[in-house]
Amino acid sequence: MKKLVKTLSIATVVAMATIQLSSCATIVSGGAPKITINGNVPEPVTIETEDGAYIDVSLPTVVKAKRHHIDGQRIQITSENYKFDDIVLTKTVNGWAFGNILIGGLIGWGVDLGTNCVSKPAQTEFTITPKPKEQKEATKEDKK
Repeated sequence: MKKLVKTLSIATVVAMATIQLSSCATIVSGGAPKITINGNVPEPVTIETEDGAYIDVSLPTVVKAKRHHIDGQRIQITSENYKFDDIVLTKTVNGWAFGNILIGGLIGWGVDLGTNCVSKPAQTEFTITPKPKEQKEATKEDKK
């Protein structure tokens, strides 16, 4: 009986390790992608991503994007006296996903597809340039 329990325990550990280790991209790249935003802005900014808002932060800063909507996702930056162009993310293939084809097979690749870890942002560092708001524009926003 003890031998059977030990054999089943080992088999369970091996099966779990195989499933967990076979999703390379999910393990290595899991979680929300981190985007670094740099810029010479003399005042705090507010940054909005699909994953959340970052209020009154100084640059450089790191924000999180939503993993499941990388391509075309907008990151909006605002401040009291400046305007900024939106950052638009594009995606590329995560090289770790190919490890599943060789090592993990369909199960690991399926996990990576489900978590969208087969994709990653094509660029993870951006430098923004502030443009002064026109006086009328700043006044309109102050009245809101």
